[in-house]
Amino acid sequence: MTELNITCLISGKDTDGRIAVFEEIVEPGDGPPRHTHRTQVEVFHVIEGTLRFEIAGETKEVGPGAAAVVPMGAVHAFQNTGSEPARIHFEMIPAGESEEAFSRLIEEGDQIVDVGAFFNQYGMDLIGPPLA
Repeated sequence: MTELNITCLISGKDTDGRIAVFEEIVEPGDGPPRHTHRTQVEVFHVIEGTLRFEIAGETKEVGPGAAAVVPMGAVHAFQNTGSEPARIHFEMIPAGESEEAFSRLIEEGDQIVDVGAFFNQYGMDLIGPPLA
């Protein structure tokens, strides 16, 4: 995970920090490493493609029009299992204090060199490798 294709659709600034909404394009076979969010619930909506989600040890396939909810603190990851890029929208609830800085970093296309440090800086804990 060195490059992310994530765009902020609704900033936490626009919702008084209650929610932030992002769009992500996930290339075939790609997805984040297993991780947790210390203070946020994450809700994913699959717009295009099919993703395999692992949430708190349970695995499920999610296609267009379906959603996956990740409770605060739950270990999770996902992987695009299709042959084409997948498009997802996801909400971070609440947006969190560092959401703006995270969004700017991603949109500027900076390379993530130390994934563990990056996650820690934005209220996440790196738990393990991506789904295989």
